[in-house]
Amino acid sequence: MPKLLINWVLNAIAFLITQRIVNYFLPGQFRIQDFVTALIAALLLGLINSTVRPVLKLLTFPLTILTLGLSSLAINVACLMFVASYVPGLQINGIVPAIAGSIVLSIVSTLIHWIFN
Repeated sequence: MPKLLINWVLNAIAFLITQRIVNYFLPGQFRIQDFVTALIAALLLGLINSTVRPVLKLLTFPLTILTLGLSSLAINVACLMFVASYVPGLQINGIVPAIAGSIVLSIVSTLIHWIFN
């Protein structure tokens, strides 16, 4: 149970770092209101990644092979946009910030979990 809470907080921190990085290149396009919003977004994205995303990856497996993995990025972007539409302090303005946010969030989250675990 404590490991789950630690991972949740680390994912929220990854959201905040992602906001800083994306806003450096695309000012005002990816906004998170505060740490509580980041916690809610991390929780919802974690739930989606553990329930809906595996089904989507299974259904789009042939397309993933044909596009050399690009459809996997599209699934990540769609999940992030879904989270942004339901969390009232997370704002993503357009597809380009969503793509950048998805890529940066994956990298930052991987690095943070690699460092702290």
